[in-house]
Amino acid sequence: MEAKKKTSAKKVLAIVMFCVVALSCVLCGIAAVGTMSMTPAQARNGVAYVEQVLYDASGSPVAAGSGTCWAVGKPGEPVEYFITNGHVVQYAYVIPKQDPSYRGNVTVVYSGAENDFVDAQIVYYSGPSEKDIAILKVPSPTDKRIPLSLRPSDTVQPGETAYALGFPGVSDTLAENIRYDVEDVTITDGIISKRVSVTGTEYEAFQMNVDINPGNSGGPLVDAAGNVIGVNTSGLVTQIGSTEQSVEIGTSVNYASVADQLIRILDEERIEYTLVGEGNWMLYTFGAVGSVALILGIVFLIAGRKNAPSAAAAGAAGGSSAGKPAKSSPAGRKPVLRGVTGRYAGQSFDLSKGKVTLGRDPNRCNIVFDKNTPGISGTHCEVSYDANNDCFLLTDNGSTYGTFLGNGKKLPASVPEKLAAGDTFYLCDNANRFLVAKE
Repeated sequence: MEAKKKTSAKKVLAIVMFCVVALSCVLCGIAAVGTMSMTPAQARNGVAYVEQVLYDASGSPVAAGSGTCWAVGKPGEPVEYFITNGHVVQYAYVIPKQDPSYRGNVTVVYSGAENDFVDAQIVYYSGPSEKDIAILKVPSPTDKRIPLSLRPSDTVQPGETAYALGFPGVSDTLAENIRYDVEDVTITDGIISKRVSVTGTEYEAFQMNVDINPGNSGGPLVDAAGNVIGVNTSGLVTQIGSTEQSVEIGTSVNYASVADQLIRILDEERIEYTLVGEGNWMLYTFGAVGSVALILGIVFLIAGRKNAPSAAAAGAAGGSSAGKPAKSSPAGRKPVLRGVTGRYAGQSFDLSKGKVTLGRDPNRCNIVFDKNTPGISGTHCEVSYDANNDCFLLTDNGSTYGTFLGNGKKLPASVPEKLAAGDTFYLCDNANRFLVAKE
């Protein structure tokens, strides 16, 4: 009877494992869809038209302007923050601070045709002679735009194709029925020429031959997969003709401030955003779970099909083992840090001897990355084991591109995060994922 129960239990475990495999496949499919790259045309769904108006003490408008903004946030979640250039909202922000009798207003337009717009708050401002970035916050999170992912600037190479998205005023000259919605976002393409420091400013930019015009300012510069690599900022023009009748002609030398600058600002402002590759943790996690469950399911199925021992054999076995002490389970498992993806995949590091530091500096780190590894800081983060509380501690050391838990949560700098055995985390993106465990 006992042998039959054991056989049945193995079959049940096999069924459970195969159910886990099926569920993992479904979740991997959902994750794959959620992390698929988009085209530049699809990236327009993250872009909106932005207007500024300056009013004097009597309430009359005395200055106005427009440009482009775009959303940041987490995939699949409503957005409430939009990025644009500082000079796009300069009148509305600067003059009222200098003279309180003036009032500035900034509006994010989802659709002009449907009269769908909201007034936005400027939560961060840096002028055109500084970083030329402004961050707008709408009154409530919206699903009328999607967040665009940011791509670290070191991964962008000269000669790479880039696409500027926005609302250039020149495109409205002959067009009819301008609605200022997603369908009216203009796409222009070209190549990255080089990375430069822009004279008279505090920011670096990609020089490019991508056409941008007034109205494009603040819009995203994206790659072929719809990832933001820069913020369209300015272009050089040349004047032809006399002073009285001169004409400005574009030079095909245009600039977009690099995404790294914006990433640092978002980190300082504690505003959530998405880097390229975030979200792939679901594929890795559920793929690994499904693989392990498949192997265990097969093992349990084979074991369950074996013939159970006869009652006599079972009785003899029971008689011969009577009085023997049960075999104790393994004790004293060591806390370890194990690489899941990247250079240290499959390698384990003993945490019982003290904390380990991960980063590019060989003089201060136990786990050292190559100096050219994208997104890894000198002393990126550290991991330790707290024996008194039986937990692991993960601390970000103020890294540029961040340390993230397996669920995508970005850790604040210098604040230890408790982890349990089996938890994962990654540095910058899923190319450098680790797991804490006891072995």
